[in-house]
Amino acid sequence: MALDSGNFLSRFARSIRSLSIDMVENAKSGHPGAPLGLADVVSYLFKDFLNYSPEDPHWLGRDRFVLSAGHASAMLYSTLFLTGYKFTMDDLKKFRQLNSKTPGHPEVDLDYGIECTTGPLGQGIGNAVGMALAQKIMQARFGNLFEAKTVVVAGDGCFMEGVAQEALSLAGHLGLNNLIVIYDYNSVTLDGFREDSASEDVATRYAAESYDVFVVDGHNYEDIHRVLSPLREHQQRPVLILAKTIIGYGAKKKAGTHEAHGEPLGAEELQNVKEFHNIPLDKSFWFDEEIKQQFSSKNRENLTKSKNWSNHPKAAEAMAFIKEPLSKGLEEEIKKIAWPDSISGRDALKMTLPVIAKHQKNFFTMSADLSGSDRTAIKDGGVIRTGSFEGRVIRAGIREHGMAAIANGMRLFGLRILTGTFFCFSDYMRPSLRLAALSHVNTIFVFTHDSVGLGEDGPTHQPIEHLASLRAMPNLLLFRPSDPFEVAMGLYFAMGQHVPVAMVLSRQAYARTPDLKSLIVENGHAVVFDHKGAEASYDYCIFATGSEVALAVDVAKQLQQKGRSVRVVSLFNFKLYDAWLKNQAERVPKAKSTVSIEMAASFGWCKYAKIHFSIDTFGASAPIKDNLKFFGFTPDAIVSHLSMHTSS
Repeated sequence: MALDSGNFLSRFARSIRSLSIDMVENAKSGHPGAPLGLADVVSYLFKDFLNYSPEDPHWLGRDRFVLSAGHASAMLYSTLFLTGYKFTMDDLKKFRQLNSKTPGHPEVDLDYGIECTTGPLGQGIGNAVGMALAQKIMQARFGNLFEAKTVVVAGDGCFMEGVAQEALSLAGHLGLNNLIVIYDYNSVTLDGFREDSASEDVATRYAAESYDVFVVDGHNYEDIHRVLSPLREHQQRPVLILAKTIIGYGAKKKAGTHEAHGEPLGAEELQNVKEFHNIPLDKSFWFDEEIKQQFSSKNRENLTKSKNWSNHPKAAEAMAFIKEPLSKGLEEEIKKIAWPDSISGRDALKMTLPVIAKHQKNFFTMSADLSGSDRTAIKDGGVIRTGSFEGRVIRAGIREHGMAAIANGMRLFGLRILTGTFFCFSDYMRPSLRLAALSHVNTIFVFTHDSVGLGEDGPTHQPIEHLASLRAMPNLLLFRPSDPFEVAMGLYFAMGQHVPVAMVLSRQAYARTPDLKSLIVENGHAVVFDHKGAEASYDYCIFATGSEVALAVDVAKQLQQKGRSVRVVSLFNFKLYDAWLKNQAERVPKAKSTVSIEMAASFGWCKYAKIHFSIDTFGASAPIKDNLKFFGFTPDAIVSHLSMHTSS
């Protein structure tokens, strides 16, 4: 590949800069510095390196481009507009405005060329590692059909975040020789200069992480070409490129300083920049129209590439693998699993995973060094190791946050992925959980060791506020099943959703609830005990989740012996239950007293119950029986309290 001998790249970069700074100025909000500094690198990528097709944006064999430094979104939108994606000039003029296609940070939309939602720093790096890993997994199955690259552009903010360091470490270990990370090495952070907060030798560090590291002048096309061009055919390891750029390039006063980072340039500096880059002063939102025209011609060539890819003998098989539907046979086989009388949530998962893996070939699991405890390893699934990607089990190491971001990237690529760790460690993963929810990414997050019932490990490992916290997150479905059949059917249901699912499972055994073969997961609940008296309403309706459902049934039996009418509901998903209630309000039985039982914070239960058996403190380090007695989670303690409460 020869470097463009004309001035196309500089004209392309000039148009990117022109549109980007006018977008920010027009919105009176945004980040002009990074687009001015990175435009030369990005113009080379989209003109001479990346394989993509605006006319076939879902092409499975395309390269992935991720802007982890999502604050530079104006640059991304400008570039995608110029290269022929669906963005219009009106979209650019509505940058950062309500309901526009150009929000403040990129949000995933493949039709517009945006691979993932970025902005929270480091997340795009994690997603990119997941995409690169997914490409290697597909290459192991379908050969040279998957020789694409994943290129991610990041800045100081990304590299200082722990999530990026976790993800990059795993990528180096696995030897992802299709991952190219471009570090916008401008030596400036939002608060000042990089040297004020960091002094590490980045090149040496990542060389030690098994990366090939290069340094380039980010404003010199010959130098950019020198490093990037050979990587198309000869990349042995993950690559880190330190692109030395000038933030706010062309601004007389702000260039090279943090003042160019996060606010409009202002009239004076806007004029200075336009004069420096020979951008017409009298035209707002100017761009070189020949650039867009030439990309229109280039995109016909790109469409030919995607069509040729689709005609590959294995392309249809690869597409079928990615788009694999849920097997009806899977549901039937799940219903036939012979569960023991007593089994924990995590062991119910262990029994279910081989059944899922048998029916769904596009299904992988990943654990943060806890597969022996969270039971997420697929039996006989094979482990993915350095340079070997045939397996279905990924060992993320002790990298919970990196694992979650990587899993989101894999799911965005099209692979089904389930992650596992302890529920308390969801704290480490929350930003990635939130981005999965924001992006409608159907990653399945399994969390085990779900309460003070895990015992001796104590308060540091016992989740209290976590259920309420994740239930509050929009677009995230949280399941806390009470029975192995709820676990298995909940997983089956989760795989068919278009949002992330958190499956919260117990370490301790569930006592089996009555027959649930008629379980309707989409209703969010199951009635597991129903003793109706002569009156129109129940004396008690008890709501519970997880292992506490069996406790609630024991409580109900004691109340029944006292002549009380009781209904017990396993409320395994609040959002689905609320949706069901909207259409069922007249048919929901009334109760004189409504009760919730859950070994977690009471926050959120006021919607369903007036009396709460909960834990609004941290846990305790003791054997499970002592913990349950200490916190009042025994049938006798609950019945005694209810008797006093309802008689007073």
